[in-house]
Amino acid sequence: MRHPRMLALLTGVILGCLLFTGLAQAQNVKWHRAWEFNLAPFYLWAVGIDGEQTVGPKTTGIEVKFEDIFDNLNAAFTGHFEGMYRNRYGFLFDYNFVNLSADKKVTALGTVDFDLKTQVAEGAFLYRFLHRKSQDVDAIFGVRYTSLDNDLNINGTSVLDGIKEWIDPIFGLRWILGISEKWSFRLRGDVGGFGVGSNLALQGTAIFDWQAFRHVSFLGGYRALYQDYEEGSGPELFKYEAILHGPVLGINFRW
Repeated sequence: MRHPRMLALLTGVILGCLLFTGLAQAQNVKWHRAWEFNLAPFYLWAVGIDGEQTVGPKTTGIEVKFEDIFDNLNAAFTGHFEGMYRNRYGFLFDYNFVNLSADKKVTALGTVDFDLKTQVAEGAFLYRFLHRKSQDVDAIFGVRYTSLDNDLNINGTSVLDGIKEWIDPIFGLRWILGISEKWSFRLRGDVGGFGVGSNLALQGTAIFDWQAFRHVSFLGGYRALYQDYEEGSGPELFKYEAILHGPVLGINFRW
């Protein structure tokens, strides 16, 4: 699937959400009473990566520990935005850009250097089928776009230099538990891929939210994303199987 088609599909989800928002406004419902929005503009995902890449007959391990993130991180940009209409219908957008690089000795291959730029963007609809005083449960239906910009060198020779990208349907659940007036806990899990883009994609997050002020809260938790993607065969084979994982910290604005 080519890049323009991926962007077109993701754009379609965004436009669908905006259309849904416009329809709600057209019903003469007061905006501030009907909607609740959450924006975490720059949250920190101290991501590490464990996995491997296969290019033709060569398989190399990819390993960057999240505790070494500041030694291996070249650049990062993240953001999350979501809205919920009358505690029933909503949407979310999430974007992550991470540039990691490392070098290591591999017994069978020699010196392996890699520079990996990863983009992961999600757009999804939310349906809150359970809403109670202390807990909510949301169903998640959407798409996840993944782009890998690889620069892989073995003993100074480039074996991979290019962009691999795909888009996956995703389905999941999110449980929100109100622990107290100030504290809440969010647990999310989703599955995707199914051979549409990747063979399989799994994601899990566990986040604590401390409502320090009326419109401002602080977030902390853990996030993990596993992806198994494969294309081509023989000397043209490319396979990526890895898990991105690490602590999450951030600030959230709610209105």
